Amino acid sequence: MKVGESALRTVRIARWQLALALVFVVAGFLVVTQVRNELLIRQQLQVPSQRLEELAFVLREQERRREGLEQQIVALRDQVRAYEQGTVQGRTILAALGAQLEQLRLRAGLVAVAGPGLFVELKDSPAPLRPGDDPNTVIVHYTDLQAVTNELFASGAEALAINGERVVATTGLNCVGTTILCNLKRIAPPYRIEAVGPPDAMLAYVQRPGGALDALRAFGFPVKAVKAERLTVPAYRGSYRFTFAKPTP
Repeated sequence: MKVGESALRTVRIARWQLALALVFVVAGFLVVTQVRNELLIRQQLQVPSQRLEELAFVLREQERRREGLEQQIVALRDQVRAYEQGTVQGRTILAALGAQLEQLRLRAGLVAVAGPGLFVELKDSPAPLRPGDDPNTVIVHYTDLQAVTNELFASGAEALAINGERVVATTGLNCVGTTILCNLKRIAPPYRIEAVGPPDAMLAYVQRPGGALDALRAFGFPVKAVKAERLTVPAYRGSYRFTFAKPTP
């Protein structure tokens, strides 16, 4: 038994010595590696070994700064996305405002329009004048044009022009000699009225007994009213001037 215990003890001592030797070998390897690294740094980078700790500290600081900059980049990207979303929303609002402005321009008569409607033509009376007759009895007056245009608007006309002059809210009709002033422009017969709107309703209304066209026919004036599948009414070319009219709150 003593021989066996002695042998076991010898084996344990050998293992302990082997482990210790292994530790020494690893430590020696690490020392040699560190020395080699220092020599390599000195030779290639020409940095003294006593400054390695300083460089390591600087490196750690730079890494922290880099992390801070990366966080700032992320925050800036979030801001850019927010700005882009705001731009998209702004474009949507701008598009809506543009559509609203286009509707207002349409209602103000500032854009040309086209569609089905009614074509009306008025001419002076061909009846010969006898000596002493009043020439005003054979010419179309501005009141006749006003009566016809009012009936067209009353029967659904959405846009209307007389001899190419768009009729808008500020349009005035006045007689100037044998011509008529429309939008400060002289127009002469024949007077051609183009009205975009419901053709059947407008035709039935202006052709009714006792209407403006019926009265003109009774006095011998050549008048014509024809439905059209498509008419083009030009835009108003004048200017709007409001001297006394001011917007209210």
